[in-house]
Amino acid sequence: MRSDNLRLLVGLHHLQLGGSQLHALDLARAMAALGHEVGIFGVQHGEPGPMVARARDAGLPVYLARHPLERTRRALPCRPAVARALTAAVREHRADLLHVYEYPLILDAFHGPHRALGVPLAATVYAMDVPRWLPRYPPLVVGTQELVDQAGAFRARPALIEPPVDTAADDPAAVDGAVFRAEHGIAADELVLLVVSRLEPEMKAEGISRAMGALELLRDERLRLVVVGDGPAAADLGAQARRVNAALGRPAVLLPGALADPRPAYAAADIALGMGGSALRSMAFARPLIALGVAGFSRPVTPQTLDHFLRAGFFGVGGGDLAAEPLAAQIDMLVRDAGLRASVGEWSRQVVVDRFSLKAAAETLSEVYSAACASTPGRPRRHQEALRIAAHRAAAELTPSGLRHRIRRAGS
Repeated sequence: MRSDNLRLLVGLHHLQLGGSQLHALDLARAMAALGHEVGIFGVQHGEPGPMVARARDAGLPVYLARHPLERTRRALPCRPAVARALTAAVREHRADLLHVYEYPLILDAFHGPHRALGVPLAATVYAMDVPRWLPRYPPLVVGTQELVDQAGAFRARPALIEPPVDTAADDPAAVDGAVFRAEHGIAADELVLLVVSRLEPEMKAEGISRAMGALELLRDERLRLVVVGDGPAAADLGAQARRVNAALGRPAVLLPGALADPRPAYAAADIALGMGGSALRSMAFARPLIALGVAGFSRPVTPQTLDHFLRAGFFGVGGGDLAAEPLAAQIDMLVRDAGLRASVGEWSRQVVVDRFSLKAAAETLSEVYSAACASTPGRPRRHQEALRIAAHRAAAELTPSGLRHRIRRAGS
């Protein structure tokens, strides 16, 4: 099968704003611009998420599957209702190729339209590991060199597409942050620490909580922490924000919720805190970045630390100490030196333009699609792989609790 002028269906594992979803839609738009007929499939938990409007605004047809949000459940081979809906969407779109994002939808796609219809399949994982129970032969895209090396040890070597950035849209020259600052009562002489993130309890909330703790330690009246986003951890983070604001006697922490277009917030920032795609978008806006992670990780992104992030992604795992003092010291260094903020910000923008552009990502993805179209196996091989996946998933259920929890989380 030829990979030019494909009828392509891109699957999003949910429809709320998040890094994986935004990257998927940006790349879908880029592939449409190259001449492919692109549709979007999404799993809808409750009301339609904001990604539906974004896809339709981009002129892309949208196919939806309703499915309840599950935080923990037994590791099933797939979600039958989602697999059936995805198969129906493949037929309706007359898709030549299916490209899906993240663990749950990869399994739904494999056991649904790929196994039943033989439609070629490509997959992307922007999570921080690649389980051995994922399908091994469909071309896989990951976001860090570490994951390329890790997964390449037990499956076909993945392609590396670091989270892409639309550097034309995410450009400080194209967006004015003054309106955002005015709307939220932020004075011209105040410094905005910005987090744009899905408020998830398992990876994101810890770093945001430490940022609030750092603000309380610094007690610098010029600082405002703005957390843009929504999600399951919103209530707990909101409660902490109220405690910090009460302790400081001023609205030092603002939680305006999710924004369909967060670019004005990026443009309003002076210093960014974050991980993954949001980290790169803040760098595209020429803002100095302190990358956050889990287990107490935080590290400024500078010419001296860039190699770590190019290998591991804009994320990290610390030693387990959740004290806010290290992050406070990193923030304070940037707060005290306006020249450092400007020079690191300019360098950050150039790094993104040179390495993380949407154009370069689209070129690599075209090669992935060619490989997917050229290598789809017959029904016996698909059935054999399905049995291997089921066996690995069943074995994983019997492993110690930490891995079992990770597998359950991936299936939600």
